[in-house]
Amino acid sequence: MISFLESLGQDARLARLSGDDYAAAVRALPLDDDARQALLAKDAGALNDLLGGRPAMVCALFPAEDTPARENDDGDTPQEDTPDEQKESIGGRGRH
Repeated sequence: MISFLESLGQDARLARLSGDDYAAAVRALPLDDDARQALLAKDAGALNDLLGGRPAMVCALFPAEDTPARENDDGDTPQEDTPDEQKESIGGRGRH
């Protein structure tokens, strides 16, 4: 089943199969009934469960509390950024 899903993701022609062609391709796979039904229904939750996937994935970023030291342009001694050296944001509304 995973190789079939990979091939759908890698080949745009397979991803655009008509409903009948997709069903025929799924029926040709050596799968159990649950996997076949999940693929035919395009049920991502059921496929995730069958493949043992995570129910949710979360990405979180935690900003550093202190500004790290940076090197001079010539690669010498690290120094701290001063507020005047900080870059302005694209909109010019804030500073990073």
